Amino acid sequence: MSNLYNESEKLKAELKIFKLKSLKEKIILFGVILLILAELVVVVNFLKKSGFLGATKPHNPYVAVINFNKEITVDYINKVESKMQALKNDKNAKEVLMVFNTPGGSPSASDEFNAYLKDYTKTKKVNVYVESMAASGGYYIVSAIKPIIANKNAVVGSIGVIMPHYVIGKLAKKLGIESDDITVGKYKKPISLFEKASTEQKKYLYSHLLNPTYQNFLNVVANDRNISIKKLKIYADGKIYIANQVKGILVDKISTLVQTKINIKKEVAKRFKLRPKDIKFYRVSLNDRKMPFFKIEVENSTLKTLVNGLNLK
Repeated sequence: MSNLYNESEKLKAELKIFKLKSLKEKIILFGVILLILAELVVVVNFLKKSGFLGATKPHNPYVAVINFNKEITVDYINKVESKMQALKNDKNAKEVLMVFNTPGGSPSASDEFNAYLKDYTKTKKVNVYVESMAASGGYYIVSAIKPIIANKNAVVGSIGVIMPHYVIGKLAKKLGIESDDITVGKYKKPISLFEKASTEQKKYLYSHLLNPTYQNFLNVVANDRNISIKKLKIYADGKIYIANQVKGILVDKISTLVQTKINIKKEVAKRFKLRPKDIKFYRVSLNDRKMPFFKIEVENSTLKTLVNGLNLK
């Protein structure tokens, strides 16, 4: 009888342990499910903001804002154009506001985007605002749009062309590095990093590269700004200017971004017979956003303690 009682108590104890282990498993599973749900919420929000779910743009009338704030390269221009093409087909996007903060860059890319903007405005209006800087290639681009609106302290101009050249000959000699290029054609290698450019080389680069590019720059800006080459040259020797110094020449209007947006709202409302308060500004992201990944962690949490304490032998 005693043995039977002992067996019964032992069975009850084992059953109690089993129930406790089962409860621990359920708690762990519940915690993991909560973490997965939290990750799903993060991913869904990311997809909405990134446009992967196709519902990020406003369904009501809006003005698209593009912050042009990088060095000008062909890749960057292609990225901007891709975003603008999508806006061109969006009926809710009434206008585009481009906010410039760029020091310049590639002459070719600047020229291409200048031409692109002129064609784009045949379909949809583009506004430009120079917030801190539109220099060199940046000014090449904004000259395509009129009026050019700028903050009074914004930097504009720097109309000129430069080809940086660094001479590492002395350092290369210390490291035992020599140049041994094989070329056909006297000017195939117009310049070397291992020595200073000769007078003949500088003359060649000036006449075949720098000056032609500069003349193209002048012609485009003069035509865009409806100003003579002679008058433009006064402001086109590479100097930079604070915007309110050159109002009426390189800049049309001095304002702030806040006031510019207010004016755009009024203009859009009038043109499309809308109420200004119904028009929103939507910022178009140019950044490539990476997909977040699921990362379920139990370290540094109560779950780790539960997992370590669970033994299912």
